[in-house]
Amino acid sequence: MMLARQKAMFATILVCLGVIIISAMAYVVAAERIGREQLAPDISRVFSEVLQTEISNQDDDLFTLQSMMHRMVQHYQIRELALYDDAGQRLAHSHSGEGLVRLPAIIKDIKPATDGYKYILHTGNDEYTLIIRNDVSLPGFFYIDTLTTTLMVVSISCVLVFMLYVFTRQWQQQPYEHLLGDIQEAIDRTDDERITLQVRDPDLKPLIISLNDLFWRRNQRTQHLKTANKQAEHARLRATRLSTETRQMNEDLAKEVSVRRSIEVQLKNTKTLLDGILNAMPSALFALDSRNRIVQCNQQAGEWLNKDHSQLIGLPLSQLIPELEPLALMPESPAQTPELKKEERIAITSFIRPMMSDVLAYPLPDSQQARLVIRIDDISQRQRMEEMMVQTEKMMTVGGLAAGMAHEINNPLGAILQNLQNVRRRLQDDLPANQRAAEALELDMSKVQEYLAQRGIFQFFEHIQNAGERAAGIVANMLQFSRNDHLQKRDISIAELVDTTLNIARNDLALKHIELDVSDQISQQPVHCVPSEIEQVLLNLLRNSQQALDEYDGGEHWHPRIHITVKRHHNMICILIEDNGPGIPTDIAPHIFEPFYTTKDVGEGTGLGLSVSYFIVTSHHQGKLSYHPGRLGKGACFELCLPTSQAHLPPPNPPAMLDPA
Repeated sequence: MMLARQKAMFATILVCLGVIIISAMAYVVAAERIGREQLAPDISRVFSEVLQTEISNQDDDLFTLQSMMHRMVQHYQIRELALYDDAGQRLAHSHSGEGLVRLPAIIKDIKPATDGYKYILHTGNDEYTLIIRNDVSLPGFFYIDTLTTTLMVVSISCVLVFMLYVFTRQWQQQPYEHLLGDIQEAIDRTDDERITLQVRDPDLKPLIISLNDLFWRRNQRTQHLKTANKQAEHARLRATRLSTETRQMNEDLAKEVSVRRSIEVQLKNTKTLLDGILNAMPSALFALDSRNRIVQCNQQAGEWLNKDHSQLIGLPLSQLIPELEPLALMPESPAQTPELKKEERIAITSFIRPMMSDVLAYPLPDSQQARLVIRIDDISQRQRMEEMMVQTEKMMTVGGLAAGMAHEINNPLGAILQNLQNVRRRLQDDLPANQRAAEALELDMSKVQEYLAQRGIFQFFEHIQNAGERAAGIVANMLQFSRNDHLQKRDISIAELVDTTLNIARNDLALKHIELDVSDQISQQPVHCVPSEIEQVLLNLLRNSQQALDEYDGGEHWHPRIHITVKRHHNMICILIEDNGPGIPTDIAPHIFEPFYTTKDVGEGTGLGLSVSYFIVTSHHQGKLSYHPGRLGKGACFELCLPTSQAHLPPPNPPAMLDPA
């Protein structure tokens, strides 16, 4: 293997040799270029002048010219000569004998690319043309001299490089010899003390520092190896003991594997059972990780979300059910104390069908896969049952109150009607007792009758009589309602029901200056009902509209109006009572059919009118009573729908025309 210094000397010799060779080649190329560009033209011109002189001295002596041209071609720069007369015919020709003759016998045949020089020679009246082809190559002795000089320079350079190598080697080898002696001395030491080499050459300082660290590490590793050998011996002994223990453990593991396989079978069966139980539950179950993503769910959850439950794994629950996000069910941190959270009556519209739900959250603080289990129960049906129970309870309360109120009202109502009858009897002019009392007071009974008729007292009596009888009917209905003992139902047309009700309420509406607008087309379709109860419902609806219009001021051009229309919807006849009043606020509308719910001041209303009407329509007649805003977004519209009488369908006749007056 070649040393670094030997490589350096060899590289130096190669570089010197390359430089000398390149210099020699450059010298040769330069000599050829000088010969081509300077020497050859000069030689050709001199030879042409010599021939010009000879031609002038030797008139038409072609032999002499030919001999001179033969001598000229002996020059190393001249390859070929040819002399042509003025007619272009070659007179004399000579060449060096090297290469082929390129100058033709006729000057016109000379190719333009011929490397030669052309000269015109004159002698007397004659004109000659001289063509000289030059040879620009250098002679052989030039190359021999150049090679000899190059070899001498190379030899001298090699001797100088060798002498430089010897001197440099002696100069550089001395510090390395001292360093090798110190290293050998350090290697022979057997103590554990730190070995320190002395720095004799500044250039070797980094190397010496590295060697000192190397020696120190060697000593440290030696000590570590000794310690490791001792530990290895202890480990061998321990391994022997462990081998024995391992064989025993393998036997124990074989038994444990058998037990584990049995346990795995049981766990698989248990998992199958648990999955069956979870999938059979009517509730939706979701197990969530810390990022609120689903890690497990049952089939019910997939059915409510209209997806396969396996496709829900990995999806964020807040994206699937946005209604749960504001509830903040996820614990803030795993260290937080587990706390069961329950949210009741949450409306969820993200499922395949909207439902009212109860949401329960079970934290799992010790689980690595899931942190929270959410159970969603559908309570829509339960809520409907609860509402029905509440409504039933309210109506039972109303029934109990109605029974007591009816007995309390009947006594003063009977006294009013009885006293009204007595007043009428005491105003009759044909009774002897009335005549005797009038004669005693000197009164004319006919004048009294005229006065009472002129003041409308008899009409007031008639109104009191009708009101008392209507109140007695209401009391009777309340008693019947409280006893759940229905009156006799019969078939009656919608037109007759509306007409009877309007006859009762028209006078009160006229006094309040309320315009009553009844549709011209009122169906004669019969309905099977208790007429007095339906008339009571209609009167209650008209009274509510009247009270709303009395309290409302719609502006200068506003006139209170109640509009009554009848339409048919499938197998039901619907009566619509619509006013142009203020309407019912959206927050109050859901409670208007609840017993004792009223917005009037104390003493102005009991809150039973609409509740009793609702119960009469829905329970007694299997109909519908609902409220919605007016057609123009203003006012209130109550819709009373009753089933048609299928047993008494009249022939198709044009609807009766009622007199709105």
